[in-house]
Amino acid sequence: MPVILKIDSHRKVVYSTFYGKVTDEEFLRHGATIASDPDFRTDFSEIVDFTDVTHANISESTLTTMANTRSLFSQSVFHIVVAADGALFELASRYKELTRKSRPNLFVVRTRAEAYKVLAKRKE
Repeated sequence: MPVILKIDSHRKVVYSTFYGKVTDEEFLRHGATIASDPDFRTDFSEIVDFTDVTHANISESTLTTMANTRSLFSQSVFHIVVAADGALFELASRYKELTRKSRPNLFVVRTRAEAYKVLAKRKE
């Protein structure tokens, strides 16, 4: 699967870095990967980074399925999606709209630096 998962227990953040070509199946399967990691905690925030994705084949139905699936995380945590590319940014923004009630703290940013700034606000 073209994704690297890192869980930082000290900072309480789950980092998922997707790269290369990403498909519906891989995107949908990633939640199970996070849930099965022994370091995962529901009160950790999340950064999902699409910066290194070269091609995303993620359908509207997959976005809807993900939006309608109960989050692994507590509702109060921050979810931050990094999507520099125009098409991926639009995809992430559509996902944000679909999840506005179930994931009220979902942010879509264009750079990792912006993601870390948003994450810092979590602590304020």
